[in-house]
Amino acid sequence: MPRHVQSLFVPGRSRKRYLPRAHRWVHAKRRGYPDPEITRLQLEYARLSRDLRGFRILHLSDIHHGLFYSPARLERVIELSNQQTPDFIALTGDFVTQSAQFIEPVCRALADLRARCGVYAVLGNHDFRAGAETITQALERRQIHVLRNRYEWLRVGRAKLLLAGMDDARQHPSLADVLQPAPRGADFSLLLAHNPRCLRAAARHGMDLVLSGHTHGGQIKPPFARPLYRRMVAEGLLREGKTRMYVSRGLGQVILPWRWGCPPEIAVLELESAPN
Repeated sequence: MPRHVQSLFVPGRSRKRYLPRAHRWVHAKRRGYPDPEITRLQLEYARLSRDLRGFRILHLSDIHHGLFYSPARLERVIELSNQQTPDFIALTGDFVTQSAQFIEPVCRALADLRARCGVYAVLGNHDFRAGAETITQALERRQIHVLRNRYEWLRVGRAKLLLAGMDDARQHPSLADVLQPAPRGADFSLLLAHNPRCLRAAARHGMDLVLSGHTHGGQIKPPFARPLYRRMVAEGLLREGKTRMYVSRGLGQVILPWRWGCPPEIAVLELESAPN
Protein backbone atom coordinates (compact mmCIF):
# COMPACT_ATOMS: atom_id res chain seq x y z
CA MET A 1 0.00 0.00 0.00
CA PRO A 2 1.45 3.46 -0.88
CA ARG A 3 2.97 5.33 2.04
CA HIS A 4 0.62 8.27 1.64
CA VAL A 5 -2.29 5.99 2.43
CA GLN A 6 -0.72 5.28 5.81
CA SER A 7 -0.59 8.91 6.91
CA LEU A 8 -3.93 10.43 5.81
CA PHE A 9 -6.84 9.74 8.15
CA VAL A 10 -10.37 10.99 8.44
CA PRO A 11 -10.39 12.22 11.83
CA GLY A 12 -35.26 -1.02 25.18
CA ARG A 13 -35.43 -4.62 24.27
CA SER A 14 -38.83 -4.45 22.55
CA ARG A 15 -39.48 -7.45 20.32
CA LYS A 16 -36.08 -9.05 20.90
CA ARG A 17 -37.03 -10.93 24.05
CA TYR A 18 -40.18 -12.40 22.49
CA LEU A 19 -38.64 -13.88 19.36
CA PRO A 20 -36.67 -17.14 19.45
CA ARG A 21 -33.04 -16.71 18.38
CA ALA A 22 -33.43 -18.30 14.92
CA HIS A 23 -36.57 -16.35 14.16
CA ARG A 24 -34.92 -13.08 15.18
CA TRP A 25 -32.20 -13.63 12.58
CA VAL A 26 -34.70 -14.59 9.88
CA HIS A 27 -36.53 -11.38 10.72
CA ALA A 28 -33.28 -9.41 10.32
CA LYS A 29 -32.46 -11.06 7.00
CA ARG A 30 -35.87 -10.21 5.63
CA ARG A 31 -35.17 -6.60 6.49
CA GLY A 32 -32.07 -6.73 4.29
CA TYR A 33 -29.31 -7.24 6.85
CA PRO A 34 -26.92 -9.94 5.64
CA ASP A 35 -24.08 -11.29 7.73
CA PRO A 36 -21.00 -9.07 8.06
CA GLU A 37 -17.95 -10.19 6.13
CA ILE A 38 -15.36 -12.14 8.12
CA THR A 39 -11.91 -10.86 7.22
CA ARG A 40 -9.13 -13.34 8.02
CA LEU A 41 -5.51 -12.26 8.10
CA GLN A 42 -2.35 -14.04 9.15
CA LEU A 43 0.27 -11.62 10.50
CA GLU A 44 3.85 -12.89 10.53
CA TYR A 45 6.38 -11.58 13.03
CA ALA A 46 10.04 -12.40 13.33
CA ARG A 47 11.06 -14.08 16.58
CA LEU A 48 7.44 -14.46 17.73
CA SER A 49 7.23 -16.32 21.02
CA ARG A 50 6.23 -19.96 20.61
CA ASP A 51 3.25 -19.45 22.95
CA LEU A 52 1.91 -16.66 20.71
CA ARG A 53 2.03 -18.64 17.49
CA GLY A 54 -1.52 -19.15 16.30
CA PHE A 55 -2.84 -16.58 18.80
CA ARG A 56 -6.20 -15.50 17.36
CA ILE A 57 -7.44 -11.93 17.85
CA LEU A 58 -11.01 -11.04 16.94
CA HIS A 59 -11.63 -7.35 16.29
CA LEU A 60 -15.02 -5.61 16.39
CA SER A 61 -15.55 -1.88 16.01
CA ASP A 62 -18.15 0.84 15.51
CA ILE A 63 -21.31 -1.03 16.41
CA HIS A 64 -23.33 2.17 16.75
CA HIS A 65 -26.15 0.31 18.41
CA GLY A 66 -29.35 2.31 18.10
CA LEU A 67 -32.03 3.17 15.60
CA PHE A 68 -29.88 1.99 12.68
CA TYR A 69 -28.57 -1.18 14.36
CA SER A 70 -31.05 -3.66 15.78
CA PRO A 71 -30.63 -6.19 18.62
CA ALA A 72 -31.03 -9.03 16.09
CA ARG A 73 -28.08 -7.81 14.04
CA LEU A 74 -25.91 -7.48 17.14
CA GLU A 75 -26.85 -10.95 18.36
CA ARG A 76 -25.83 -12.39 15.01
CA VAL A 77 -22.46 -10.62 15.21
CA ILE A 78 -21.85 -12.09 18.66
CA GLU A 79 -22.85 -15.56 17.45
CA LEU A 80 -20.47 -15.34 14.48
CA SER A 81 -17.69 -13.95 16.69
CA ASN A 82 -17.87 -16.81 19.16
CA GLN A 83 -17.83 -19.30 16.29
CA GLN A 84 -14.30 -18.10 15.43
CA THR A 85 -13.04 -19.41 18.82
CA PRO A 86 -10.82 -16.36 19.43
CA ASP A 87 -8.12 -16.24 22.08
CA PHE A 88 -8.68 -12.52 22.57
CA ILE A 89 -11.42 -10.06 21.58
CA ALA A 90 -10.77 -6.36 20.96
CA LEU A 91 -13.60 -3.81 20.84
CA THR A 92 -12.43 -0.46 19.49
CA GLY A 93 -15.23 1.89 20.40
CA ASP A 94 -18.37 3.67 19.23
CA PHE A 95 -20.70 1.22 20.92
CA VAL A 96 -23.59 3.69 20.55
CA THR A 97 -24.39 6.81 18.55
CA GLN A 98 -24.67 9.62 21.10
CA SER A 99 -27.87 8.40 22.78
CA ALA A 100 -27.35 6.99 26.29
CA GLN A 101 -30.52 4.88 26.12
CA PHE A 102 -28.71 2.21 24.07
CA ILE A 103 -25.76 1.80 26.44
CA GLU A 104 -27.27 -0.92 28.63
CA PRO A 105 -28.71 -2.96 25.72
CA VAL A 106 -25.43 -3.06 23.80
CA CYS A 107 -23.33 -3.88 26.87
CA ARG A 108 -25.79 -6.55 27.96
CA ALA A 109 -25.51 -8.20 24.54
CA LEU A 110 -21.70 -7.97 24.43
CA ALA A 111 -21.52 -9.88 27.71
CA ASP A 112 -22.07 -13.04 25.64
CA LEU A 113 -18.72 -12.68 23.84
CA ARG A 114 -16.26 -15.42 24.75
CA ALA A 115 -12.47 -15.50 24.44
CA ARG A 116 -9.84 -17.52 26.31
CA CYS A 117 -7.78 -14.46 27.29
CA GLY A 118 -10.64 -12.04 27.76
CA VAL A 119 -12.51 -9.21 26.07
CA TYR A 120 -10.97 -5.72 26.11
CA ALA A 121 -12.31 -2.38 24.92
CA VAL A 122 -11.55 1.27 24.33
CA LEU A 123 -14.02 4.11 23.81
CA GLY A 124 -14.82 6.04 20.63
CA ASN A 125 -15.86 9.63 20.01
CA HIS A 126 -19.58 8.81 20.11
CA ASP A 127 -19.14 7.03 23.42
CA PHE A 128 -17.85 10.21 25.00
CA ARG A 129 -20.88 12.09 23.74
CA ALA A 130 -23.22 9.46 25.20
CA GLY A 131 -21.39 9.18 28.51
CA ALA A 132 -17.90 7.70 28.84
CA GLU A 133 -18.19 6.79 32.50
CA THR A 134 -21.61 5.18 32.03
CA ILE A 135 -20.36 3.02 29.17
CA THR A 136 -17.15 2.12 31.02
CA GLN A 137 -19.08 0.96 34.07
CA ALA A 138 -21.65 -0.94 32.01
CA LEU A 139 -18.91 -2.83 30.15
CA GLU A 140 -16.86 -3.53 33.27
CA ARG A 141 -19.93 -5.03 34.96
CA ARG A 142 -19.97 -7.58 32.13
CA GLN A 143 -16.27 -8.46 32.62
CA ILE A 144 -15.26 -6.47 29.54
CA HIS A 145 -12.06 -4.67 30.51
CA VAL A 146 -11.95 -1.03 29.42
CA LEU A 147 -8.48 0.45 28.89
CA ARG A 148 -8.71 4.17 29.58
CA ASN A 149 -5.21 5.47 28.81
CA ARG A 150 -3.42 2.64 30.55
CA TYR A 151 -1.73 -0.66 29.90
CA GLU A 152 -1.65 -4.06 31.51
CA TRP A 153 0.09 -7.37 31.01
CA LEU A 154 -1.44 -10.57 29.69
CA ARG A 155 0.19 -13.93 30.23
CA VAL A 156 -0.19 -16.28 27.27
CA GLY A 157 1.59 -19.40 28.38
CA ARG A 158 5.09 -18.18 29.15
CA ALA A 159 4.79 -15.17 26.83
CA LYS A 160 4.22 -11.63 28.14
CA LEU A 161 1.80 -9.62 26.00
CA LEU A 162 1.74 -5.87 26.60
CA LEU A 163 -1.81 -4.61 26.08
CA ALA A 164 -2.42 -0.85 25.96
CA GLY A 165 -5.52 1.21 25.28
CA MET A 166 -6.11 4.90 24.75
CA ASP A 167 -9.13 7.18 24.60
CA ASP A 168 -10.42 8.61 21.33
CA ALA A 169 -8.15 11.14 19.63
CA ARG A 170 -10.56 14.01 20.36
CA GLN A 171 -9.73 13.57 24.04
CA HIS A 172 -6.08 14.30 23.14
CA PRO A 173 -4.51 11.25 24.80
CA SER A 174 -0.74 10.83 24.82
CA LEU A 175 0.65 7.40 24.10
CA ALA A 176 3.82 8.40 25.96
CA ASP A 177 1.68 8.94 29.07
CA VAL A 178 -0.24 5.71 28.50
CA LEU A 179 3.04 3.77 28.53
CA GLN A 180 4.21 5.11 31.89
CA PRO A 181 5.95 3.66 33.76
CA ALA A 182 7.80 2.35 30.72
CA PRO A 183 7.01 -1.35 30.20
CA ARG A 184 9.94 -3.74 29.80
CA GLY A 185 10.34 -7.26 28.52
CA ALA A 186 7.25 -7.64 26.32
CA ASP A 187 7.20 -10.54 23.89
CA PHE A 188 4.48 -8.75 21.88
CA SER A 189 2.75 -5.38 22.16
CA LEU A 190 -0.82 -4.54 21.16
CA LEU A 191 -2.47 -1.12 21.22
CA LEU A 192 -6.23 -0.53 21.02
CA ALA A 193 -7.22 2.95 19.85
CA HIS A 194 -10.48 4.02 18.25
CA ASN A 195 -8.95 6.57 15.90
CA PRO A 196 -6.16 5.45 13.52
CA ARG A 197 -4.32 8.76 13.83
CA CYS A 198 -2.15 7.13 16.47
CA LEU A 199 -0.18 5.00 14.00
CA ARG A 200 2.93 7.19 13.90
CA ALA A 201 3.02 7.50 17.68
CA ALA A 202 2.62 3.75 17.99
CA ALA A 203 5.54 3.22 15.60
CA ARG A 204 7.72 5.60 17.61
CA HIS A 205 7.02 3.52 20.71
CA GLY A 206 7.68 0.24 18.94
CA MET A 207 4.20 -1.28 19.20
CA ASP A 208 3.86 -4.47 17.19
CA LEU A 209 0.17 -4.17 16.33
CA VAL A 210 -2.54 -1.50 16.58
CA LEU A 211 -6.27 -2.10 16.20
CA SER A 212 -8.51 0.84 15.28
CA GLY A 213 -11.80 1.73 13.63
CA HIS A 214 -13.61 5.07 13.37
CA THR A 215 -13.55 5.53 9.58
CA HIS A 216 -16.20 2.88 8.69
CA GLY A 217 -14.04 2.36 5.61
CA GLY A 218 -16.01 5.27 4.15
CA GLN A 219 -19.44 3.60 4.71
CA ILE A 220 -20.77 4.95 1.38
CA LYS A 221 -18.23 4.01 -1.29
CA PRO A 222 -19.50 4.36 -4.88
CA PRO A 223 -17.23 2.66 -7.44
CA PHE A 224 -16.20 5.89 -9.16
CA ALA A 225 -14.88 7.32 -5.86
CA ARG A 226 -12.80 4.36 -4.70
CA PRO A 227 -9.42 5.81 -5.79
CA LEU A 228 -10.16 8.89 -3.69
CA TYR A 229 -11.23 6.77 -0.72
CA ARG A 230 -7.97 4.79 -0.89
CA ARG A 231 -6.07 8.05 -0.52
CA MET A 232 -8.19 9.67 2.15
CA VAL A 233 -9.80 6.97 4.31
CA ALA A 234 -7.83 4.57 6.47
CA GLU A 235 -9.01 1.00 6.06
CA GLY A 236 -7.55 -2.47 6.31
CA LEU A 237 -3.92 -3.31 7.01
CA LEU A 238 -1.48 -0.39 7.24
CA ARG A 239 2.16 -0.20 8.21
CA GLU A 240 4.56 2.36 9.65
CA GLY A 241 8.06 1.03 10.09
CA LYS A 242 7.76 -2.28 11.96
CA THR A 243 4.35 -1.40 13.40
CA ARG A 244 1.23 -2.78 11.76
CA MET A 245 -2.28 -1.43 12.14
CA TYR A 246 -5.60 -2.94 11.22
CA VAL A 247 -8.41 -0.43 10.67
CA SER A 248 -11.80 -2.11 10.76
CA ARG A 249 -14.65 -1.03 8.49
CA GLY A 250 -16.82 -1.54 11.57
CA LEU A 251 -20.30 -2.93 11.88
CA GLY A 252 -22.80 -0.09 12.09
CA GLN A 253 -23.45 3.19 10.37
CA VAL A 254 -24.00 6.84 11.22
CA ILE A 255 -25.86 9.75 9.57
CA LEU A 256 -27.26 7.49 6.82
CA PRO A 257 -28.88 4.15 7.74
CA TRP A 258 -27.05 2.05 5.17
CA ARG A 259 -23.71 1.12 3.61
CA TRP A 260 -22.82 1.01 -0.05
CA GLY A 261 -19.75 -0.72 -1.46
CA CYS A 262 -18.34 -1.01 2.05
CA PRO A 263 -19.78 -4.01 3.90
CA PRO A 264 -19.49 -4.36 7.68
CA GLU A 265 -16.85 -6.73 8.95
CA ILE A 266 -15.60 -8.95 11.70
CA ALA A 267 -11.79 -9.14 11.55
CA VAL A 268 -9.90 -12.24 12.68
CA LEU A 269 -6.13 -11.77 12.90
CA GLU A 270 -3.85 -14.68 13.67
CA LEU A 271 -0.23 -14.25 14.78
CA GLU A 272 2.40 -16.46 13.23
CA SER A 273 6.17 -16.64 13.18
CA ALA A 274 7.82 -15.36 10.00
CA PRO A 275 9.82 -17.97 8.11
CA ASN A 276 13.58 -17.67 8.44
